[in-house]
Amino acid sequence: MVLLRVLRALTDFCVVYASFFAGFHVYFWDKPPGWVSVRPELSPILYYIPSPQYRYMTIAFALACMVVAVFAFYRLYEEDSSILHVKEYRRVLIGFLVAVIIFLATYYIWFGYTGPGIREKLFSRRIFGYSCMLGLSAIIVARIVFNHVQYMLHRRGIGARRVLIYGAGTSGRSVAKRLAEFPAFGLLAVGFVDDNASLANSMVVFDPARSSSLPVLGTGTQLDEHVKRAHADQVLIAIPGASTAHTVTIVEYCLARAIPFQFIPNMCQLAFQRTIMRDIAGIPVISIREISRRYIYTFCKRVFDLVVGAVALILLAPLMLVLALLIRLSSPGPALFVQDRIGLNGVPFRMLKFRTMHLDAKQYELTPLTVADPRITRLGRWLRRSSLDELPQLFNVLAGSMSLVGPRPEMPFIVAQYNDLQRMRLKVKPGITGLWQLSADRRLAIHENMDYDLFYIHEQSFLLDVAIMVQTVFFAFRGI
Repeated sequence: MVLLRVLRALTDFCVVYASFFAGFHVYFWDKPPGWVSVRPELSPILYYIPSPQYRYMTIAFALACMVVAVFAFYRLYEEDSSILHVKEYRRVLIGFLVAVIIFLATYYIWFGYTGPGIREKLFSRRIFGYSCMLGLSAIIVARIVFNHVQYMLHRRGIGARRVLIYGAGTSGRSVAKRLAEFPAFGLLAVGFVDDNASLANSMVVFDPARSSSLPVLGTGTQLDEHVKRAHADQVLIAIPGASTAHTVTIVEYCLARAIPFQFIPNMCQLAFQRTIMRDIAGIPVISIREISRRYIYTFCKRVFDLVVGAVALILLAPLMLVLALLIRLSSPGPALFVQDRIGLNGVPFRMLKFRTMHLDAKQYELTPLTVADPRITRLGRWLRRSSLDELPQLFNVLAGSMSLVGPRPEMPFIVAQYNDLQRMRLKVKPGITGLWQLSADRRLAIHENMDYDLFYIHEQSFLLDVAIMVQTVFFAFRGI
Protein backbone atom coordinates (compact mmCIF):
# COMPACT_ATOMS: atom_id res chain seq x y z
CA MET A 1 0.00 0.00 0.00
CA VAL A 2 1.31 3.41 -1.01
CA LEU A 3 0.03 5.00 2.19
CA LEU A 4 2.00 2.60 4.37
CA ARG A 5 5.15 3.24 2.33
CA VAL A 6 4.81 6.97 2.83
CA LEU A 7 4.12 6.49 6.54
CA ARG A 8 7.21 4.28 6.87
CA ALA A 9 9.39 6.95 5.25
CA LEU A 10 7.93 9.74 7.40
CA THR A 11 8.36 7.61 10.51
CA ASP A 12 12.01 6.91 9.72
CA PHE A 13 12.62 10.63 9.15
CA CYS A 14 10.90 11.67 12.38
CA VAL A 15 12.60 8.93 14.41
CA VAL A 16 16.09 9.97 13.29
CA TYR A 17 15.30 13.65 13.83
CA ALA A 18 13.92 13.06 17.33
CA SER A 19 16.81 10.76 18.27
CA PHE A 20 19.25 13.68 18.05
CA PHE A 21 17.12 15.71 20.44
CA ALA A 22 17.10 12.73 22.82
CA GLY A 23 20.82 12.03 22.34
CA PHE A 24 21.70 15.65 23.12
CA HIS A 25 19.85 15.50 26.44
CA VAL A 26 21.11 12.02 27.32
CA TYR A 27 24.63 13.42 27.06
CA PHE A 28 23.85 16.11 29.68
CA TRP A 29 21.64 13.85 31.82
CA ASP A 30 24.20 13.31 34.62
CA LYS A 31 26.15 16.56 34.21
CA PRO A 32 25.91 18.98 37.16
CA PRO A 33 25.01 22.66 36.64
CA GLY A 34 27.99 24.71 35.52
CA TRP A 35 29.76 21.61 34.12
CA VAL A 36 30.32 23.27 30.75
CA SER A 37 32.07 26.28 32.26
CA VAL A 38 34.34 24.05 34.38
CA ARG A 39 35.37 21.73 31.54
CA PRO A 40 34.89 23.78 28.34
CA GLU A 41 37.12 21.41 26.35
CA LEU A 42 34.52 18.67 26.80
CA SER A 43 31.59 20.84 25.84
CA PRO A 44 29.63 19.93 22.70
CA ILE A 45 29.12 23.61 21.94
CA LEU A 46 29.80 24.22 18.28
CA TYR A 47 32.02 26.97 17.04
CA TYR A 48 30.28 29.96 15.47
CA ILE A 49 26.87 28.59 16.53
CA PRO A 50 25.18 30.33 19.46
CA SER A 51 22.90 27.38 20.32
CA PRO A 52 24.44 23.87 20.04
CA GLN A 53 21.05 22.18 20.32
CA TYR A 54 19.77 23.92 17.18
CA ARG A 55 22.96 22.94 15.39
CA TYR A 56 22.38 19.30 16.25
CA MET A 57 18.83 19.53 14.96
CA THR A 58 20.26 20.80 11.66
CA ILE A 59 22.57 17.79 11.60
CA ALA A 60 19.59 15.59 12.47
CA PHE A 61 17.60 16.95 9.52
CA ALA A 62 20.44 16.21 7.11
CA LEU A 63 21.05 12.69 8.43
CA ALA A 64 17.33 11.92 8.44
CA CYS A 65 17.12 12.84 4.76
CA MET A 66 20.16 10.67 4.07
CA VAL A 67 18.65 7.69 5.92
CA VAL A 68 15.38 7.90 3.98
CA ALA A 69 17.26 8.16 0.67
CA VAL A 70 19.50 5.17 1.42
CA PHE A 71 16.54 3.12 2.69
CA ALA A 72 14.69 3.88 -0.54
CA PHE A 73 17.75 2.72 -2.51
CA TYR A 74 17.77 -0.54 -0.52
CA ARG A 75 14.03 -0.92 -1.29
CA LEU A 76 13.16 -0.84 2.40
CA TYR A 77 9.82 0.81 1.70
CA GLU A 78 8.54 -2.18 -0.23
CA GLU A 79 6.83 -5.11 1.42
CA ASP A 80 9.18 -7.72 2.83
CA SER A 81 8.21 -11.40 2.51
CA SER A 82 11.14 -12.99 4.35
CA ILE A 83 10.44 -15.19 7.37
CA LEU A 84 10.33 -13.07 10.57
CA HIS A 85 11.38 -10.10 8.37
CA VAL A 86 15.01 -11.00 9.00
CA LYS A 87 16.17 -9.77 5.59
CA GLU A 88 14.39 -6.47 6.15
CA TYR A 89 16.07 -5.87 9.52
CA ARG A 90 19.43 -6.85 8.05
CA ARG A 91 18.99 -4.25 5.30
CA VAL A 92 17.95 -1.69 7.91
CA LEU A 93 21.21 -2.23 9.81
CA ILE A 94 23.30 -2.05 6.65
CA GLY A 95 21.38 0.91 5.23
CA PHE A 96 21.65 2.93 8.45
CA LEU A 97 25.39 2.30 8.62
CA VAL A 98 25.82 3.33 4.99
CA ALA A 99 23.79 6.51 5.56
CA VAL A 100 25.91 7.45 8.59
CA ILE A 101 29.17 6.85 6.70
CA ILE A 102 28.03 8.91 3.69
CA PHE A 103 26.85 11.70 5.97
CA LEU A 104 30.07 11.86 8.00
CA ALA A 105 32.23 11.76 4.89
CA THR A 106 30.25 14.54 3.25
CA TYR A 107 30.10 16.63 6.42
CA TYR A 108 33.82 16.56 7.13
CA ILE A 109 34.77 17.14 3.52
CA TRP A 110 32.61 20.27 3.25
CA PHE A 111 32.60 21.59 6.80
CA GLY A 112 35.55 19.93 8.52
CA TYR A 113 38.03 22.71 7.83
CA THR A 114 37.81 26.31 9.01
CA GLY A 115 41.29 27.23 7.89
CA PRO A 116 44.30 25.86 6.05
CA GLY A 117 45.27 22.59 7.73
CA ILE A 118 43.14 23.23 10.82
CA ARG A 119 40.36 20.76 11.66
CA GLU A 120 37.86 21.91 14.22
CA LYS A 121 35.60 19.77 16.38
CA LEU A 122 32.26 20.62 14.86
CA PHE A 123 30.14 18.43 17.14
CA SER A 124 30.45 15.94 19.97
CA ARG A 125 31.12 12.45 18.66
CA ARG A 126 29.55 11.04 21.82
CA ILE A 127 26.27 12.88 21.25
CA PHE A 128 26.31 11.76 17.62
CA GLY A 129 26.91 8.16 18.74
CA TYR A 130 24.12 8.26 21.34
CA SER A 131 21.75 9.73 18.76
CA CYS A 132 22.60 7.10 16.15
CA MET A 133 22.11 4.22 18.60
CA LEU A 134 18.78 5.63 19.73
CA GLY A 135 17.73 6.29 16.15
CA LEU A 136 18.58 2.80 14.89
CA SER A 137 16.83 1.14 17.83
CA ALA A 138 13.73 3.28 17.34
CA ILE A 139 13.64 2.56 13.59
CA ILE A 140 13.68 -1.20 14.24
CA VAL A 141 10.95 -0.90 16.89
CA ALA A 142 8.85 1.23 14.53
CA ARG A 143 9.22 -1.33 11.75
CA ILE A 144 8.20 -4.13 14.12
CA VAL A 145 5.04 -2.15 14.92
CA PHE A 146 4.39 -1.44 11.22
CA ASN A 147 4.88 -5.10 10.32
CA HIS A 148 2.43 -6.11 13.04
CA VAL A 149 -0.15 -3.62 11.79
CA GLN A 150 0.38 -4.78 8.21
CA TYR A 151 0.05 -8.37 9.39
CA MET A 152 -3.35 -7.63 10.94
CA LEU A 153 -4.50 -5.82 7.79
CA HIS A 154 -3.40 -8.68 5.56
CA ARG A 155 -5.22 -11.19 7.75
CA ARG A 156 -8.38 -9.27 6.96
CA GLY A 157 -7.49 -9.16 3.28
CA ILE A 158 -6.74 -5.42 3.35
CA GLY A 159 -3.83 -4.50 1.10
CA ALA A 160 -3.06 -8.14 0.23
CA ARG A 161 -2.34 -9.11 -3.37
CA ARG A 162 -4.78 -11.66 -4.74
CA VAL A 163 -3.03 -14.70 -6.18
CA LEU A 164 -4.29 -17.33 -8.62
CA ILE A 165 -2.35 -20.60 -8.41
CA TYR A 166 -1.77 -22.44 -11.68
CA GLY A 167 -1.70 -26.11 -10.68
CA ALA A 168 -3.88 -27.86 -8.09
CA GLY A 169 -1.41 -30.68 -7.51
CA THR A 170 0.93 -31.26 -4.58
CA SER A 171 3.03 -28.16 -5.27
CA GLY A 172 0.01 -25.90 -5.78
CA ARG A 173 -1.65 -27.11 -2.59
CA SER A 174 1.61 -26.60 -0.66
CA VAL A 175 1.80 -23.02 -1.91
CA ALA A 176 -1.81 -22.33 -0.90
CA LYS A 177 -1.18 -23.82 2.53
CA ARG A 178 1.94 -21.73 3.06
CA LEU A 179 0.24 -18.49 1.99
CA ALA A 180 -2.61 -19.20 4.40
CA GLU A 181 -0.16 -19.81 7.25
CA PHE A 182 1.76 -16.60 6.64
CA PRO A 183 -0.75 -13.83 5.82
CA ALA A 184 1.95 -11.29 6.75
CA PHE A 185 3.49 -11.96 3.33
CA GLY A 186 0.56 -10.10 1.82
CA LEU A 187 -0.44 -12.81 -0.68
CA LEU A 188 -4.00 -14.11 -0.62
CA ALA A 189 -4.69 -17.27 -2.63
CA VAL A 190 -8.12 -16.96 -4.26
CA GLY A 191 -8.30 -20.12 -6.34
CA PHE A 192 -6.66 -22.71 -8.59
CA VAL A 193 -6.35 -23.17 -12.33
CA ASP A 194 -5.48 -26.67 -13.51
CA ASP A 195 -5.04 -28.37 -16.87
CA ASN A 196 -7.12 -31.30 -15.64
CA ALA A 197 -10.56 -30.38 -16.95
CA SER A 198 -12.27 -32.82 -14.55
CA LEU A 199 -11.27 -30.60 -11.60
CA ALA A 200 -13.05 -27.53 -13.00
CA ASN A 201 -15.61 -25.97 -10.63
CA SER A 202 -14.59 -28.32 -7.82
CA MET A 203 -13.12 -27.54 -4.40
CA VAL A 204 -9.57 -28.72 -3.63
CA VAL A 205 -8.58 -29.18 0.01
CA PHE A 206 -5.06 -27.80 0.55
CA ASP A 207 -4.95 -28.10 4.37
CA PRO A 208 -6.80 -31.17 5.71
CA ALA A 209 -6.04 -30.25 9.34
CA ARG A 210 -8.10 -27.08 8.99
CA SER A 211 -10.40 -28.32 6.20
CA SER A 212 -9.26 -25.35 4.12
CA SER A 213 -10.07 -25.47 0.41
CA LEU A 214 -10.08 -23.31 -2.71
CA PRO A 215 -12.11 -23.55 -5.92
CA VAL A 216 -10.66 -24.69 -9.24
CA LEU A 217 -11.88 -22.02 -11.63
CA GLY A 218 -11.07 -23.93 -14.81
CA THR A 219 -8.22 -24.78 -17.15
CA GLY A 220 -5.31 -22.67 -18.32
CA THR A 221 -6.75 -22.21 -21.80
CA GLN A 222 -8.86 -19.35 -20.41
CA LEU A 223 -6.39 -18.07 -17.85
CA ASP A 224 -7.01 -14.40 -18.61
CA GLU A 225 -10.74 -14.82 -17.97
CA HIS A 226 -10.07 -16.60 -14.68
CA VAL A 227 -7.71 -13.81 -13.60
CA LYS A 228 -10.39 -11.19 -14.29
CA ARG A 229 -13.07 -13.28 -12.63
CA ALA A 230 -11.03 -13.74 -9.47
CA HIS A 231 -9.70 -10.15 -9.53
CA ALA A 232 -6.24 -11.67 -9.20
CA ASP A 233 -3.15 -9.46 -9.17
CA GLN A 234 -0.76 -12.19 -10.26
CA VAL A 235 -0.44 -15.89 -11.11
CA LEU A 236 1.83 -18.35 -9.32
CA ILE A 237 2.73 -21.19 -11.67
CA ALA A 238 3.15 -24.33 -9.56
CA ILE A 239 3.43 -27.17 -12.10
CA PRO A 240 7.11 -28.22 -11.81
CA GLY A 241 6.42 -31.51 -13.55
CA ALA A 242 5.20 -29.84 -16.73
CA SER A 243 7.15 -30.28 -19.95
CA THR A 244 9.34 -27.50 -21.27
CA ALA A 245 7.02 -26.94 -24.22
CA HIS A 246 4.00 -26.60 -21.96
CA THR A 247 5.83 -24.20 -19.64
CA VAL A 248 6.88 -22.04 -22.59
CA THR A 249 3.26 -21.99 -23.80
CA ILE A 250 2.06 -20.74 -20.40
CA VAL A 251 4.76 -18.08 -20.28
CA GLU A 252 3.96 -16.84 -23.78
CA TYR A 253 0.26 -16.78 -22.90
CA CYS A 254 0.92 -14.63 -19.81
CA LEU A 255 3.30 -12.30 -21.64
CA ALA A 256 0.91 -11.77 -24.53
CA ARG A 257 -1.90 -10.77 -22.16
CA ALA A 258 0.29 -8.83 -19.67
CA ILE A 259 -0.57 -11.22 -16.83
CA PRO A 260 1.98 -10.90 -13.95
CA PHE A 261 3.33 -14.34 -13.08
CA GLN A 262 5.98 -16.11 -11.02
CA PHE A 263 7.29 -19.67 -10.98
CA ILE A 264 7.31 -22.01 -7.99
CA PRO A 265 10.18 -24.57 -7.99
CA ASN A 266 9.66 -28.28 -7.55
CA MET A 267 9.15 -28.24 -3.80
CA CYS A 268 8.57 -31.98 -3.55
CA GLN A 269 11.94 -32.94 -5.03
CA LEU A 270 13.98 -29.93 -3.89
CA ALA A 271 12.08 -29.52 -0.62
CA PHE A 272 12.85 -25.83 -0.55
CA GLN A 273 16.55 -26.34 -1.12
CA ARG A 274 18.45 -23.06 -1.25
CA THR A 275 19.53 -22.52 -4.84
CA ILE A 276 21.68 -19.86 -6.45
CA MET A 277 21.80 -18.57 -10.01
CA ARG A 278 25.15 -18.58 -11.79
CA ASP A 279 26.18 -18.19 -15.39
CA ILE A 280 28.55 -20.16 -17.58
CA ALA A 281 29.68 -18.15 -20.59
CA GLY A 282 26.47 -16.14 -20.33
CA ILE A 283 24.27 -19.24 -19.94
CA PRO A 284 22.20 -19.09 -16.72
CA VAL A 285 22.48 -22.23 -14.57
CA ILE A 286 20.95 -23.11 -11.20
CA SER A 287 23.08 -24.82 -8.58
CA ILE A 288 22.58 -25.91 -4.96
CA ARG A 289 24.18 -23.58 -2.44
CA GLU A 290 26.61 -25.46 -0.23
CA ILE A 291 26.48 -25.01 3.53
CA SER A 292 29.52 -22.92 4.35
CA ARG A 293 31.41 -23.29 7.60
CA ARG A 294 31.36 -19.89 9.25
CA TYR A 295 33.79 -20.25 12.12
CA ILE A 296 33.32 -16.72 13.47
CA TYR A 297 29.55 -17.15 13.56
CA THR A 298 29.89 -20.57 15.21
CA PHE A 299 32.23 -19.17 17.87
CA CYS A 300 29.99 -16.16 18.57
CA LYS A 301 26.92 -18.39 18.66
CA ARG A 302 28.57 -20.62 21.27
CA VAL A 303 29.55 -17.62 23.40
CA PHE A 304 26.01 -16.28 23.07
CA ASP A 305 24.59 -19.67 24.13
CA LEU A 306 26.83 -19.80 27.19
CA VAL A 307 26.12 -16.24 28.33
CA VAL A 308 22.37 -16.17 27.66
CA GLY A 309 21.92 -19.78 28.79
CA ALA A 310 23.69 -19.16 32.11
CA VAL A 311 21.79 -15.92 32.78
CA ALA A 312 18.47 -17.54 31.86
CA LEU A 313 19.20 -20.53 34.09
CA ILE A 314 19.97 -18.27 37.07
CA LEU A 315 16.89 -16.11 36.56
CA LEU A 316 14.56 -19.05 35.89
CA ALA A 317 15.90 -21.32 38.65
CA PRO A 318 13.11 -20.42 41.15
CA LEU A 319 10.44 -21.04 38.49
CA MET A 320 12.02 -24.36 37.54
CA LEU A 321 12.05 -25.47 41.20
CA VAL A 322 8.37 -24.60 41.55
CA LEU A 323 7.49 -26.46 38.34
CA ALA A 324 9.45 -29.52 39.45
CA LEU A 325 7.57 -29.53 42.77
CA LEU A 326 4.19 -29.18 41.02
CA ILE A 327 5.00 -32.07 38.67
CA ARG A 328 5.90 -34.33 41.60
CA LEU A 329 2.71 -33.38 43.46
CA SER A 330 0.35 -33.64 40.47
CA SER A 331 1.30 -37.15 39.27
CA PRO A 332 3.55 -39.99 40.40
CA GLY A 333 7.04 -40.10 38.92
CA PRO A 334 10.15 -37.92 38.59
CA ALA A 335 10.00 -34.27 37.62
CA LEU A 336 12.52 -34.65 34.81
CA PHE A 337 12.20 -36.73 31.67
CA VAL A 338 15.48 -37.92 30.14
CA GLN A 339 15.58 -39.26 26.59
CA ASP A 340 18.21 -40.06 23.98
CA ARG A 341 18.15 -37.68 21.02
CA ILE A 342 20.38 -37.31 17.96
CA GLY A 343 22.50 -34.17 17.79
CA LEU A 344 25.19 -32.61 15.62
CA ASN A 345 26.71 -35.00 13.05
CA GLY A 346 24.46 -37.82 14.27
CA VAL A 347 26.01 -38.01 17.76
CA PRO A 348 23.44 -39.07 20.40
CA PHE A 349 23.01 -37.17 23.66
CA ARG A 350 20.72 -37.19 26.70
CA MET A 351 18.07 -34.49 26.42
CA LEU A 352 16.32 -33.13 29.52
CA LYS A 353 12.69 -32.04 29.76
CA PHE A 354 10.09 -31.59 32.44
CA ARG A 355 7.88 -34.68 32.49
CA THR A 356 4.52 -33.97 30.86
CA MET A 357 3.21 -37.51 30.40
CA HIS A 358 2.08 -40.22 32.77
CA LEU A 359 4.70 -42.60 34.14
CA ASP A 360 3.27 -45.60 32.24
CA ALA A 361 3.73 -43.90 28.84
CA LYS A 362 6.38 -45.53 26.67
CA GLN A 363 9.65 -43.59 26.51
CA TYR A 364 10.18 -43.86 22.74
CA GLU A 365 7.01 -43.26 20.76
CA LEU A 366 5.89 -40.60 18.35
CA THR A 367 5.58 -37.24 20.05
CA PRO A 368 1.99 -36.20 20.90
CA LEU A 369 0.70 -33.82 18.24
CA THR A 370 -2.08 -32.33 20.38
CA VAL A 371 -2.49 -31.62 24.09
CA ALA A 372 -5.59 -33.85 24.02
CA ASP A 373 -3.34 -36.94 23.85
CA PRO A 374 -4.34 -39.20 26.81
CA ARG A 375 -0.66 -39.79 27.65
CA ILE A 376 -0.29 -36.16 28.72
CA THR A 377 -1.01 -35.14 32.31
CA ARG A 378 -3.26 -32.24 33.21
CA LEU A 379 -0.28 -30.10 34.24
CA GLY A 380 1.63 -31.38 31.22
CA ARG A 381 -0.93 -29.83 28.87
CA TRP A 382 -0.20 -26.40 30.29
CA LEU A 383 3.56 -26.99 30.27
CA ARG A 384 3.50 -28.02 26.60
CA ARG A 385 1.23 -25.15 25.59
CA SER A 386 3.55 -22.61 27.25
CA SER A 387 6.76 -24.49 26.22
CA LEU A 388 7.92 -24.41 29.86
CA ASP A 389 8.64 -28.14 29.64
CA GLU A 390 11.71 -27.24 27.54
CA LEU A 391 13.42 -25.17 30.28
CA PRO A 392 15.69 -28.01 31.57
CA GLN A 393 17.32 -28.06 28.11
CA LEU A 394 19.24 -24.98 29.23
CA PHE A 395 21.55 -27.53 30.90
CA ASN A 396 22.01 -29.18 27.50
CA VAL A 397 22.91 -25.77 26.05
CA LEU A 398 25.56 -25.17 28.70
CA ALA A 399 26.91 -28.69 28.16
CA GLY A 400 27.28 -27.99 24.43
CA SER A 401 24.98 -30.73 23.12
CA MET A 402 22.31 -28.19 22.14
CA SER A 403 22.04 -24.53 21.17
CA LEU A 404 19.39 -21.97 22.03
CA VAL A 405 18.29 -21.85 18.37
CA GLY A 406 18.39 -24.67 15.85
CA PRO A 407 16.41 -27.62 14.45
CA ARG A 408 14.67 -29.70 17.08
CA PRO A 409 16.49 -32.97 17.90
CA GLU A 410 14.74 -36.19 16.93
CA MET A 411 14.62 -39.63 18.55
CA PRO A 412 17.03 -42.32 17.27
CA PHE A 413 14.36 -44.55 15.70
CA ILE A 414 13.09 -41.64 13.60
CA VAL A 415 16.57 -40.53 12.50
CA ALA A 416 17.29 -44.12 11.44
CA GLN A 417 14.56 -43.70 8.79
CA TYR A 418 15.91 -40.38 7.46
CA ASN A 419 16.62 -39.98 3.78
CA ASP A 420 19.64 -38.02 2.52
CA LEU A 421 17.72 -34.75 2.47
CA GLN A 422 16.42 -35.16 6.02
CA ARG A 423 19.90 -35.97 7.30
CA MET A 424 20.92 -32.41 6.45
CA ARG A 425 19.26 -31.46 9.74
CA LEU A 426 22.17 -33.12 11.50
CA LYS A 427 24.72 -30.69 10.03
CA VAL A 428 23.91 -28.05 12.65
CA LYS A 429 23.57 -28.26 16.41
CA PRO A 430 19.95 -28.86 17.53
CA GLY A 431 18.22 -26.09 19.45
CA ILE A 432 15.59 -25.44 22.08
CA THR A 433 13.59 -23.35 19.64
CA GLY A 434 13.58 -22.79 15.90
CA LEU A 435 11.50 -21.76 12.91
CA TRP A 436 9.41 -24.93 13.08
CA GLN A 437 8.16 -24.02 16.58
CA LEU A 438 7.01 -20.64 15.29
CA SER A 439 5.09 -22.07 12.34
CA ALA A 440 1.54 -23.30 12.05
CA ASP A 441 3.00 -26.67 11.04
CA ARG A 442 4.23 -27.44 14.57
CA ARG A 443 1.14 -29.61 14.88
CA LEU A 444 2.81 -32.06 12.51
CA ALA A 445 5.92 -34.21 12.91
CA ILE A 446 9.28 -32.40 12.83
CA HIS A 447 10.74 -34.41 9.96
CA GLU A 448 7.62 -33.73 7.85
CA ASN A 449 8.45 -30.00 7.77
CA MET A 450 11.95 -29.98 6.37
CA ASP A 451 11.58 -26.63 4.62
CA TYR A 452 11.81 -24.69 7.88
CA ASP A 453 15.00 -26.46 8.97
CA LEU A 454 16.58 -26.20 5.52
CA PHE A 455 15.85 -22.48 5.43
CA TYR A 456 17.51 -22.03 8.81
CA ILE A 457 20.51 -24.19 7.91
CA HIS A 458 21.26 -22.18 4.77
CA GLU A 459 20.30 -18.74 6.10
CA GLN A 460 21.48 -18.99 9.71
CA SER A 461 22.85 -15.78 11.14
CA PHE A 462 23.07 -14.05 14.48
CA LEU A 463 20.21 -11.73 13.52
CA LEU A 464 17.99 -14.68 12.57
CA ASP A 465 18.78 -16.38 15.90
CA VAL A 466 17.79 -13.26 17.84
CA ALA A 467 14.58 -12.85 15.82
CA ILE A 468 13.60 -16.47 16.49
CA MET A 469 14.28 -16.11 20.22
CA VAL A 470 12.23 -12.91 20.49
CA GLN A 471 9.32 -14.49 18.61
CA THR A 472 9.56 -17.60 20.81
CA VAL A 473 9.16 -15.48 23.96
CA PHE A 474 6.02 -13.86 22.51
CA PHE A 475 4.65 -17.27 21.52
CA ALA A 476 5.30 -18.62 25.03
CA PHE A 477 3.57 -15.65 26.71
CA ARG A 478 0.56 -15.98 24.41
CA GLY A 479 0.36 -19.71 25.10
CA ILE A 480 0.66 -20.70 21.45
